[in-house]
Amino acid sequence: MDAERLVAIGRRALAECRVAFDVVAEAWQAQALAQAIGGRLAVSGPQELRGEARGLSEAGG
Repeated sequence: MDAERLVAIGRRALAECRVAFDVVAEAWQAQALAQAIGGRLAVSGPQELRGEARGLSEAGG
């Protein structure tokens, strides 16, 4: 699955939320995704992106 598709799915899910609990659940999923992608890029991504990726991972945590 590519990142653009994941973002589109997340936007649609947020747009369909009807209660606060659903919004919070979507936020948790977005946080987990940011942490996972940032962690992966921090370890094995391009050298010039690793610092920013580490920050993304920490922000997700």
